[in-house]
Amino acid sequence: MAMTVGGINPYVSTYNGISQSSQLTAQRIATGSDYPDAAQGAAEYAVDVRLSGNIGATSQSVQNTQNTSAMVKIAEGATDNTLQALSTLKTRLLDAANDTNVAVDRQALQKEINQIVAQIDANAYVQYNGINLLDGSRNGFVLSGIDGLTSFQTGDLRAQTLGLTDKDGNVTIDVSTVSAANTSLKIVDSAATKAGEILDSMHFMQDYVIDGFAFDIAVDEATTQGAQLQRLEMQRANYVTMEENQIAAQSNSSDADIAAQVTAFKSRQAQEQLATFAINVFNHNQKNALNLLP
Repeated sequence: MAMTVGGINPYVSTYNGISQSSQLTAQRIATGSDYPDAAQGAAEYAVDVRLSGNIGATSQSVQNTQNTSAMVKIAEGATDNTLQALSTLKTRLLDAANDTNVAVDRQALQKEINQIVAQIDANAYVQYNGINLLDGSRNGFVLSGIDGLTSFQTGDLRAQTLGLTDKDGNVTIDVSTVSAANTSLKIVDSAATKAGEILDSMHFMQDYVIDGFAFDIAVDEATTQGAQLQRLEMQRANYVTMEENQIAAQSNSSDADIAAQVTAFKSRQAQEQLATFAINVFNHNQKNALNLLP
């Protein structure tokens, strides 16, 4: 039988094929996808990339909703504190309108009232991520979601805006006399009405028709922030469900069977070792045959 000396090692192409297959298997293990690139299935890869983009957008919508919810909670806390302060002011003024108070009593009441007004002003400068929420410095914020944009309006609840201080920061409420206390009661009622109007403008839920006293309006308007938070929580839950559905769809479409891929990868590693051995044997035999030639 004739022997051919020289030529291309036939095991090289076998080795290259096994090596390429091993690389693809390694990609699938690393990415967790049966279609790590378009070469493995253009249509399937396009669907996988599109779903990945949708999942990323939905995840960001979940985060945006959580951030806005946190901001509303901070605004709600400051608003509640301001309304409680207005309620306390009204209680103290009713006390001051009592003619049994002496000068020392009125001085103590005035000092407490000044502190309450200062707290109302501090509430207006409450911040979220370094941004003032209730001082009128911003008209509002935008909640960005995969289903569109939602506007959240902010307002100005500073003491001066409510009429509790003048332009120089001096408290306009006076309890030095019964007459002054009664006049100051009207100022607080007016402040409560103003607060109600401001809170009403902050809605992005729905409008409410409210009857009753001025202070009742402010309190009722503040409760709508709870409705806003409830809506945000429902929106976040919807986004989470959407995200879970998208992840499930992507999993059904492209998830690789990692256990099977690892088994295949180990098998191909063994095949690569055998192919390498065959290449070396072929090269060795060829070299020995060449050495026998004169």
